[in-house]
Amino acid sequence: MHELNFLSSRGEMGQLIRDKDWSNNPLGKPEDWPQSLKTSLSIILNSKFPKFLFWGDELRCFYNDAYRSSLGVNGKHPHIIGEKGEVAWAEIWDIIKPMMDQVLQTGEATWSENQLIPFYRNGQIEDIYWTFSYSPIVDEDGKIAGIFTSCVETTKEVLARKELERLNQRFHNNIMHAPIAVCVLVGEDKVIDIANQRMLELWGKTAEEALYKPVFEALPEVKGQGLEAILDEVYTSGIKFEAKERLVTLPRDGKMEDFFIDFVYEPVKDVYSNQVNIVVTATDITSSVLARQKVQESESKLNIVLNASGLAVYEYEYKTQKVTFSEQYLSIFGLNRGENLTRAHILTMMHPDDKAQRDEAHRQVFETGTLYYQSRIFKADGEVRWIEAMGKLSRDADGNPEKLLGTIKDITAEKNHQQALQQREQTFRLLANEMPQSVWTADANGRINYFNKAFYRFTGLSERILEDDSWLLMVHPDDRENSVKIWNAAVQTGEDYVAEQRFRRYDGEYAWQLSRGKALKDVHGNITMWVGTSTNIQEIKALDEQKDYFISMASHELKTPITSIKGYTQLLSQKYKNSDDAFLNNALKVMHKQVETLTTLVVDLLDVSKIKTGRLQPRKSKFNLSNLINEVITEISHIHPNNKINYVGETNASEIIADEEGIRQVLVNFLTNAVKYSPESLDVIIDLDVNDNEISVSVTDFGIGISHANQARIFERFFRVEGKNEKTFPGFGIGLYIAAEIIRKHNGNIGVRSEMGQGSTFYFTLPLL
Repeated sequence: MHELNFLSSRGEMGQLIRDKDWSNNPLGKPEDWPQSLKTSLSIILNSKFPKFLFWGDELRCFYNDAYRSSLGVNGKHPHIIGEKGEVAWAEIWDIIKPMMDQVLQTGEATWSENQLIPFYRNGQIEDIYWTFSYSPIVDEDGKIAGIFTSCVETTKEVLARKELERLNQRFHNNIMHAPIAVCVLVGEDKVIDIANQRMLELWGKTAEEALYKPVFEALPEVKGQGLEAILDEVYTSGIKFEAKERLVTLPRDGKMEDFFIDFVYEPVKDVYSNQVNIVVTATDITSSVLARQKVQESESKLNIVLNASGLAVYEYEYKTQKVTFSEQYLSIFGLNRGENLTRAHILTMMHPDDKAQRDEAHRQVFETGTLYYQSRIFKADGEVRWIEAMGKLSRDADGNPEKLLGTIKDITAEKNHQQALQQREQTFRLLANEMPQSVWTADANGRINYFNKAFYRFTGLSERILEDDSWLLMVHPDDRENSVKIWNAAVQTGEDYVAEQRFRRYDGEYAWQLSRGKALKDVHGNITMWVGTSTNIQEIKALDEQKDYFISMASHELKTPITSIKGYTQLLSQKYKNSDDAFLNNALKVMHKQVETLTTLVVDLLDVSKIKTGRLQPRKSKFNLSNLINEVITEISHIHPNNKINYVGETNASEIIADEEGIRQVLVNFLTNAVKYSPESLDVIIDLDVNDNEISVSVTDFGIGISHANQARIFERFFRVEGKNEKTFPGFGIGLYIAAEIIRKHNGNIGVRSEMGQGSTFYFTLPLL
């Protein structure tokens, strides 16, 4: 192949000459061409200047890459390579052949400047101006064997000069109406001869301030920004200067501001006086530059996000099959940037078991326009990793696939996590299926998606109930609405779900269940799923009903003898009130106090029974709440004379319609507890506040306080706070339960605020009717 070294140019033309079939061409095979032709071709092919070569008697055609653009498209290229000149240049042969004959006959070179030589290119005959020379090429025998052509297309310059001559007549008008800022600087002093309104606005000047003055006299603010030297160079050299996005400081509304300007200094010689003028065109692109800078900043942030998220980017061109990878992409595959990477090489690193899935995804991308699949890969060191690939297909104007822009991400950790979750779920279900309780799970939105075997054994239902949520039908109709309400509230808030409801057994009978559910949350506090149990409490419910029956019966049975004891105690106290027997008087006082305690307990137990049976209904009447508070304070102070109960807040306009005895019972409970649980403090504060819609009462002590965990249950039936401090205070845990029910019957609210060791504030509110 050494015979073709003269065609070793890396350019397009060298390749085309090498690839051409010369077997039927009179010139013969390239390796047999004369050395003079080889040398000439080597010279033009390695030249960056446009050159053309005519060779032999038939003036066969050759040209270099620099000349290639002059042929345009849809013209003579590349079929005129090796073609006879008369055929290749038929439309201008009568123009150029005489000049070539002159060279062939005289051996002298020719020179033509700005000559019109129209020929066929870009699908039509175009008027083209050329500056060129024809020079003879002598072969090994000293004969002229070809013509060497150096040429420059001057069409633009010639047409521009002609256009300039035409435009001189309306030059001023065109400038004044130009859509961009334009001005003309005349002579060596660069006097502003013409400036349109856009240029004056850009300068921040009026016509009177700028016209007919040297430019830097009219614009002293722009001195020292390097523009003086540029204008001088354009004036003296006659070479146009173009600036892109140049930062220039200009006056604006009395202050200097920075602008990004695209401008051109175009030297123009006056056709009449030969004086050099400079036409200045300028465009304020400040907003575009700032917008692009924001885009670039966003792209930079995007790259940071991509790198931080582990996303790798690639781009595949369907036509050239060229693929471009980001650094992160190569890192995922364990490759280096310097390696000769191809798409085929990357494909060899895909796991063979996942090839069909990947191929199907790439087939579907032509239908859907999007790509998605997960696959295993072999890293360069042999390690197996999981990737997730996504992409978007773009098409050209004809609708053909053009590019696939996509991302991949190493999801090995996620896959391992999923496998671990699956294993844990299998373990969970294995354990759940062995539990006697019903176990269930739900998604983050509260949709039940699993029941264990115990549930299906109890209900006799099949797993099909999960498909249409028909499992809800096994909840007793009377309990269904409330159960759904409590469940929806838990799903919305993320709080624990607790509800009692009846489930229908396989035999059609209903049994009470205690259902509890807890939300599982991620590190960000978002609910991922729910896990719950439903425990059969039918026997507990039956025992509870027996207990309530016993309490009701016992309370009624105790009421009569307690009333008798209380009466006789009062008679004895009255009879021996003047007795000197200290022991007798003290014993009667203790007996009276214990009877009062027992009476209160029986009344409370009866109220509990009424609450359970729905018979606790308020008997409302109009009364003054402030007076009632004073009465209760007097009553409690008589029993606990050492404590100081301070009444603050509203004392007027406190009339309400409510159950006076019920509200009295609530106040007594609040104040009794305040005194009881404040052994180290004798102060209690009771406050009354009235507004337009409601009236509120609060009782504050400075005692042992209540933990936040216990505050949520303090109003439950029989609930008592457990602790070393609380054990010293007697009670059954029903007083606050009754108080809460009384307030709820009035459509009011009851609550507590407390801190351990700092005391508690119990409060209730009632609506003003």
